[in-house]
Amino acid sequence: MLKKSVLASILLLVVVIIWVGASIYFKQSYVDINPNAATYTRQIKSAFDTDELDIVTEKTTNSFSVSPSEFLNLTESSN
Repeated sequence: MLKKSVLASILLLVVVIIWVGASIYFKQSYVDINPNAATYTRQIKSAFDTDELDIVTEKTTNSFSVSPSEFLNLTESSN
């Protein structure tokens, strides 16, 4: 009977030590979110802006010597 109670006490002590260690760890690793974070973000528009997509497509066409579709075709044929 005494051996069982000692074993139970040791297991309880191990659980308590792990619990205290985990609570200390999670308290120290808590990240406080800046209350001004909302000012750094903006909402995505509810409608898709195709004008911006056209501008990006035009810039891509003008700046690359090989279009992305041709590049993908070249890489697919080499595999």
